[in-house]
Amino acid sequence: MRRSSGVDLIVTADACHTMTDGGRGAQGVAIRGGTIVAMGTRRGLSRLRGRGTRVIDLSGGAITPGLVDSHTHFFYWALSRALVIDVSAAASRADALELLRRGARRRRVGAWVCGRGFDQNRWGGGFPSAADLDAVLADVPAMIRSRDGHSAWLNSAGMRRAGVAAGTPDPKGGRYLRDAHGRPTGIAQETAVDLLPNPLAELAAARDARSLGVIDRALEAAYAEAWRHGIVGVHSMDDAASLWHLKRQRAAGALGVRAVHAIPLANLGHARALGLRSGVGDDWLRIGGVKIFSDGALGSQTAYMFEPYPERGDCGVANIAGAELREAVAGAARDGWVSWVHAIGDRAVSETVAALAAAQPLPRAARRRARGATRGADDSARGADDSAWMPPRVEHAQCARAADVRRMARAGIVASMQPCHILGDIATADRHWPVARRDAYPFRRMLRAGVTLAMGSDVPIESIDPRRSLFGGVARTDEAGEPKGGWFPKERLSVMEVLEGFTAGAARSVGAWPRFGVISPGAAADLTLWERDPASVATEELLTVGIAGCVIDGEVRL
Repeated sequence: MRRSSGVDLIVTADACHTMTDGGRGAQGVAIRGGTIVAMGTRRGLSRLRGRGTRVIDLSGGAITPGLVDSHTHFFYWALSRALVIDVSAAASRADALELLRRGARRRRVGAWVCGRGFDQNRWGGGFPSAADLDAVLADVPAMIRSRDGHSAWLNSAGMRRAGVAAGTPDPKGGRYLRDAHGRPTGIAQETAVDLLPNPLAELAAARDARSLGVIDRALEAAYAEAWRHGIVGVHSMDDAASLWHLKRQRAAGALGVRAVHAIPLANLGHARALGLRSGVGDDWLRIGGVKIFSDGALGSQTAYMFEPYPERGDCGVANIAGAELREAVAGAARDGWVSWVHAIGDRAVSETVAALAAAQPLPRAARRRARGATRGADDSARGADDSAWMPPRVEHAQCARAADVRRMARAGIVASMQPCHILGDIATADRHWPVARRDAYPFRRMLRAGVTLAMGSDVPIESIDPRRSLFGGVARTDEAGEPKGGWFPKERLSVMEVLEGFTAGAARSVGAWPRFGVISPGAAADLTLWERDPASVATEELLTVGIAGCVIDGEVRL
């Protein structure tokens, strides 16, 4: 290793997980100008130190490529953290109502009291009602989104404000839960939620200085929270307003994480008219896939299944399915757009895989890259222009039959999954998917077949903390360690396999590998800094293993 006038930054640790075959024995990296320029031992890297070089030594710790959360609602999470009452920690309906009563004194979004995170599966006794909310919030419209985001709970004032009454019909792909007399109970699901007022979206659409200040402060705080958890980038599933604000921040040099942003299907016509397509942008902000909702969610019992839900007698809600789904995916592909399709139930996953495989056939080399056939290749494997394509993705893929997993692998379809959901979903799946649960969260089945996994959190449905997915993917239990021995333990992953999903897998899923997702000379200087090596701690410690911060484009974020 030759002496030089010095690099910008040297980061060393006891373990350096490169996600490549190269770098064995390396203890760290040297960085110049946002790029990794060398790897080596502490002693070897010290020769590159100059007068202005910053040195970070994580004694007892580890370095990984920077973690990328592959499924977020980042912009609206940022606004929610600042303005919305979080009831996700409530152990009962009464606890949630008390949190809402107290929070309403200081948190409003326009005329509304907004909350998020209710989980009737955890509380028991079925869905809450408008009457429950009226007991604590009678004089102001209130709307609380469910933990899975696919249901909304309104009080009577909220229903009046939204125009929901006994004569309001259920929209296609959605429903209002009703009492024995046909009157809405206060719960809207799926597309019915989309028809409700959206106070956060109204704020996002505002362009006055006060609103922009609120938004910028919320984003600044959200970036800092992401950095604390080692997150250097996100794949965002939000709307056109979110993209506008992130683009505004990119132009101002204020964007705090790298972002690949989906386009909602409803905005595709406008995006086409602007000449946009998947892949447009730069290393900080790039256009991703067209986001399509095929079905609902497990928690709301709206995921689209082959077998009916035992307690409801229906198979969930098909938002966009069958011929409509096939045409949506095919139409996007004709205009150069890849599709990212939300599919949770086994029938939704099956129909989605069929539509993606038919509409977006990839060249053989691209299929190999999407399947991870070159996973583990070192820097010598570079040379192909991986930025020119993106593979299709199934978002969530929570319940997938073996035949559909094999078809995903053959077609090079990525599974964008969130192991953190297991922590709260085991009992719910056991109850509502008594047979299909054997196909739920099939991580090992996916990897064995050759499907690339891109890992994420689905924040704000879950915490952005990646350690929850580390634990969920490895333990397959809830936080208390139940069930003993793990839930369908043959589907467990190793710590390194989960980490690969947050790094190399995330990069592959947007055509950004190997510039991103690896530690290698020539790769982007994006790192996550660990106080201890997550690959060496006990499983029960994965939830608390320390994260010291991250490096993004060569800049330290602690």
